[in-house]
Amino acid sequence: MVQGLVRLMLLAAMLAGCATTPTTGTGGDYGTSASSSSSRSSPPSGEPRQQPVDARADLQGSPALALLDRAEGARNQGNMSAAGRYLERALSMEPDSSWVYRQLARLRLEEGDAHSAEGLALRALRLAPYNPGYQAELWDLVATARERQGDKEGAREARERAQELRRVTA
Repeated sequence: MVQGLVRLMLLAAMLAGCATTPTTGTGGDYGTSASSSSSRSSPPSGEPRQQPVDARADLQGSPALALLDRAEGARNQGNMSAAGRYLERALSMEPDSSWVYRQLARLRLEEGDAHSAEGLALRALRLAPYNPGYQAELWDLVATARERQGDKEGAREARERAQELRRVTA
């Protein structure tokens, strides 16, 4: 019993140490701004300003941006395998980009891998800048992934979180 509690405390400490705060976020579709979505429900500084979510601004100067464009092209041509490879390479270059995780989660969902999609969307939420609209979009992605896994209660909870975030932006 004590060993289980110690293990739980160590796991919690390790997970807390893995949390990162990006200096800027990414967003909606590649060149457009979209509302951003993180698990944070209020701005880090207490100010009510939303951080923009824009992949081009977030990845400016990074080769990962070109990979995002290639992934979108491959996806549009129905080549999901190539799109996945491009996104995974982009992720290796920009491991703190919520936007890249979001795009990979959407692709995995399209491929029918709801379990991976959920994990990637949750990672995107942890890395996302403060932007309730974007955060709501990510929670919707989590909800869809959970529904496809048969987790109706988890999907309902994710949709509720998305709705709460949308009320913040209204």
